[in-house]
Amino acid sequence: MFYDVFMKKVRLTRQQSQAQTQQRLLDAAQALFVKKGFGATSVEHITLAAGYSRGAFYSNFKSKTQLFIELLTRDHQRILAGLQTILDNPDTPDHPVSHRVAAELVGTHDQPALAVDGNRSPIETQLIHYYSRIYRDTQFYTLWLEARLHASRDANFCTQFNAFQQDILATITQYVYKFAARTGLTLPLPAEQLALGFMALGDGMGMYHLPGQSHADDHHAEQILAYFLERIALQR
Repeated sequence: MFYDVFMKKVRLTRQQSQAQTQQRLLDAAQALFVKKGFGATSVEHITLAAGYSRGAFYSNFKSKTQLFIELLTRDHQRILAGLQTILDNPDTPDHPVSHRVAAELVGTHDQPALAVDGNRSPIETQLIHYYSRIYRDTQFYTLWLEARLHASRDANFCTQFNAFQQDILATITQYVYKFAARTGLTLPLPAEQLALGFMALGDGMGMYHLPGQSHADDHHAEQILAYFLERIALQR
C-alpha cells in the first residue's frame, strides 16, 4: 500500500507529454536510420519501435522527412551546446570543460590524447580538445551520411537539406567570430571560409571513423584535427 502511494507516477502536463512523445519517436528513428537507412525505414517501423500509433506520429511530425530534419537539428544542437559551454565557462587547461562535454557527447571518458601546451590559453585548449573529439560520434556522422545520400536522390529533400546546411554554416560562422573576439585572434581567412573548412575536415574524419574504417585511430585522428585547428585558425 505504502509502496503504491510513493511509486505513483507524476502526471505530465500536455506539453511535457508531447515533448516526451517527440523525443521517443526521434530516438527510435535515429536507431533505425543508423541501422536500416532512411529509405528502408517506414513510419510504421518508427512507431512500432517507439511504442506509439501512426496518429501519434502525425500529430508530432508532418512527415518522415520533417522528422529527419528535426533529428539532424537535435544532434547538431548538441554540438553547438558544447561550443557555447566553452564560451560561457572558460576553465583551466588541466580540467577543460570541453573534455567533459565531449565525453558526454561521444560516450567515452578516456583521457584526451593531446598534451597540454603552455602557450595556449585555456579557451584555446578547450576548443582544441572539443573539436578533435567530436568525430567519434559515429551515429551523428552516419545520420549525416544518410542525409546526404537521400538528398542526392530526392530533389525536395535536397532543397530542405541544403537550406538546413546553410543555416548551420551561418551559425558556425558566428561562433568563429565569437571565439576570435574572446581570444583576440586575427582570423587568417574570412570567418565563413574557416567555418566551412573545419566543418568539412571534421566531417571527413568522422567518415573515416565510421564502423568498418581503419584509416584513422583515435590518437592520430585527434592529432590531425588539433594540428589543423591550431596551425590554420589559431596560427600557433
